[in-house]
Amino acid sequence: MDLHFGGLSAENDRYDERRIRYKRTGEYMKKRPNYPTWEVKDFRELLDGVVAKYALNTAFLWRDEDADDGIFQKTYAELGEDVRDLATYLCALGLEGKTVAVTGQNSYLWMVAYLAVVCGCGTVLPLDRDLRGDELLSLMLDAECAAVLYTEDMEIKIHAMGESHVLCIPLASAEHLFARGAELRAEGSTVYEEHVVDPFATGILLYTSGTVGVAKGVMLSQNNICSNIVSVCKRFRVEQEDRALSHLPLHHTYECMSNMVMLYNGASIAFNENMRHMPGDMVLFQPTILVTVPAVLEFMSGFVRKGYAEARGGRILLGVQKAASAVMDGTVRHFSEKRSHVNKRKIFSTVNHFFGGSLRAILVGAAALPPQVFRMFEQFGYAVYCGYGLTETSPISLMHDDHYRHAEDVGFPVPGVEIRIDNPNENGIGELCVKGPNVMLGYYKKAEETAEVLKDGWLYTGDLGMATKNGGYRIVGRKKSMIVVSNGKKVFPEELEAYFMQYPIIAECLVFSEEAEGHQRLCVSVYPNFSEAESMLGLGSEDERFSSALKEKLLSIVREVNFVFPQYKHIRKLVIRKNEFSKTTTEKIRRGTPENIEDNSVTCGRL
Repeated sequence: MDLHFGGLSAENDRYDERRIRYKRTGEYMKKRPNYPTWEVKDFRELLDGVVAKYALNTAFLWRDEDADDGIFQKTYAELGEDVRDLATYLCALGLEGKTVAVTGQNSYLWMVAYLAVVCGCGTVLPLDRDLRGDELLSLMLDAECAAVLYTEDMEIKIHAMGESHVLCIPLASAEHLFARGAELRAEGSTVYEEHVVDPFATGILLYTSGTVGVAKGVMLSQNNICSNIVSVCKRFRVEQEDRALSHLPLHHTYECMSNMVMLYNGASIAFNENMRHMPGDMVLFQPTILVTVPAVLEFMSGFVRKGYAEARGGRILLGVQKAASAVMDGTVRHFSEKRSHVNKRKIFSTVNHFFGGSLRAILVGAAALPPQVFRMFEQFGYAVYCGYGLTETSPISLMHDDHYRHAEDVGFPVPGVEIRIDNPNENGIGELCVKGPNVMLGYYKKAEETAEVLKDGWLYTGDLGMATKNGGYRIVGRKKSMIVVSNGKKVFPEELEAYFMQYPIIAECLVFSEEAEGHQRLCVSVYPNFSEAESMLGLGSEDERFSSALKEKLLSIVREVNFVFPQYKHIRKLVIRKNEFSKTTTEKIRRGTPENIEDNSVTCGRL
C-alpha cells in the first residue's frame, strides 16, 4: 500500500512563503529539537510501559447505548489485563509461535486481538474486512495461518470460507475468552509472562492493496513499526489529554500505527463505526487529532462550502472570516502559531463545532492532499500534517512536523530514516529510495520480488520524487503510472489530476492514455460533483439541458488545464462518468482497471 500524505501539485511554492524563506538550507534540519521519547523495540515492551505509566488513563472509547452517557471506556490497566487474558487463552489452544489473522470492524476487541497476538502469541495477519470469504481464506492459506479472530460483522464471510484447517475464533464471545484466560492464569499459567518476543523477526504480515499490481505479503518486524512510532513522536507532540477518532481500516499499517502513537503517549482513541456516524462522533467524542485520508477531507470541505452557499449571506460571511483568518497569519502567527490557530478556530466557530470543538491537528495519508484543501483547513485553524510512506516502510518515511508544514511537499525524513533520489533527470526527478530501521524484511515467499526492491539496504519505492530547495521532498507520481508519449516525453498523470481537482465541480478524476492513430493520447475520466454542478449551472440534474451544460463546462475546464501545460501534456479526450471510481479501502482510485476508464460513462471524443 502506498501512503502518500499530500504534496502533489504542479504549483509553485506560494503557500506561506514567509515561513519557508529562512529554511532554504538543510541547516534548518539540524537545528530542529526532538521531543523526549522512550525507546521501545517491540509491542510487548510498549504495552507494559504504557500500562505502568498510564494505568488509570482512558485508552479506548466507543458508543454504547447501555452506558450512562452513551460512551463505554476502557483504561490502560484494563487493556493490559484483557490482552494478557486473551493471549493466555490463545496459547492454551496451541497457537504460540503461529500466524494468527485478525479481521473485522474497527473496535476495542480488534485492537485487543492484535495486541494479544503480537505481545504474547506469534505473528499477526491483519486482513481487510471488505474482502470476500474466499479471498480471506486464500490469504490465510498463503500465509499458513493457524487461526482467525474476527468481529461479529464478519460472521457470514467467515462461514462462507467453508472447510479449512484455520481455527475460527469469534470475538463476539470475547468476555468468555477473557474469562477463560483469567482462569488459566489463576490456575498458575505463566505462558504470557514466559513468552519471548523477537523484535527483529517477522511479527506482522500485511497483504498490500495497492492501486496497481497483485497483493504481496509484506513482512514487518515489531521493531520496524516501533522504531517508526518513536521517530514520529520525536517530531509530532501528542499529550495525554489528546484524543484521536479512529475511522480508517485498522488492518492498514497507517491507521494501526497511528493508534499506537496515541497509546505510546497515554492518549485516548475513540472508534467511529461508519462514515454516517462521523459528524455525530466528532461532536460526541471531541477528538483533538484526526488521522484521515484526502477523500474524507475533500468530502468535509465540500460539506462546509455547501453550508456557506446555502446560508443566507453565507458567501459574504465566508469572505469576512477568510480575511480575518489572513490577519491572524499576518500578525499573531509571527509570535505564536498555536495562538493564531486558536483564534482562527474562534473565527470559524461553526466549522469548529462541526469538528467537535476540540480538534487541533489533522494527519492526512494514503494519497495526495490537494494544496487548496490543505490551505482551507489551515485557514480554519487546524494544523495539517502531510507526509509519505508505504506499508513496506512501516509506514512513514517523510512527514511534516511541529516545526514545518507546507501545502506543496511531504516534508522531511523522520529521525533515523535516510532518503535519496535515484537516477534523477534534468529536473531532479527520480525514484525515491528509503533506508532505515522502518524498512521491511521482505515480501513473504517472494525472494525475486524482494530482490527487485531491496538493494544494499535501500528500498526502491517505485514512487518518483524530487528534493525541494529547502531540503524537503515532493512526490511527483508512481513510476508504474508514468506515461511516455509519442515524442518520448514523460507525463505524470498525478500532476494533471492535481490541477483538475482544484475545480469544485470535479469530485474525482483519472488521467490515462490510449493509442489512437499510432500515437499515445492523453485522456481524462471525470466523475462530477453533481450537487456542485447543479449549483454552478443553475440547473437541476433532471433538466434535459443539464447534460449538455455539464459537458460544455467540463470541456472548458480541460481547455483551461491544457493552457497551463506544454502541448505534449494536453488532454485530448474527456470521459464523463456516471458512477464513482473503483477504489482501495483507503480511497485511492485503482489504476489500470477497465471499469475505471469506461464504465457507464459518456465519452466526449477528441478535443
